[in-house]
Amino acid sequence: MMAGLVDWLNGEQNVHPVLVSGMDMTGWLEYFVEGLTTQIAEVRERGEQAIRRDLLVQEHRLSDRQAKALGLILEHGSLTIQDFEHLYPEVNRRSLQRDLEAMVDMGLFVSKGATNKLVYRMKETG
Repeated sequence: MMAGLVDWLNGEQNVHPVLVSGMDMTGWLEYFVEGLTTQIAEVRERGEQAIRRDLLVQEHRLSDRQAKALGLILEHGSLTIQDFEHLYPEVNRRSLQRDLEAMVDMGLFVSKGATNKLVYRMKETG
């Protein structure tokens, strides 16, 4: 197959030197395919997270701030009130806490830690 490709390309003016020289590209191709496979897996995971986020936002009728919190937890695994405050510095801390507490009450998040050190994570389903 490679010889047929080289013969076909020899008729073109801009033939790639690697094809003409007959170099073995197996190692490079394996490396390229492995990298591509990794990237496709990452894209798939991000797509699944986005779909899951959108479904949960609709199902639980989350506000924009709650949707943002959900997305961050899905992406990073956890969220603190301090993280949330950095995203919404104009919003009162108590309002942000109520947003997160409501999501705990809905069964989406669990919280762990002391009041000022609470860490919110997705509730495990099973």
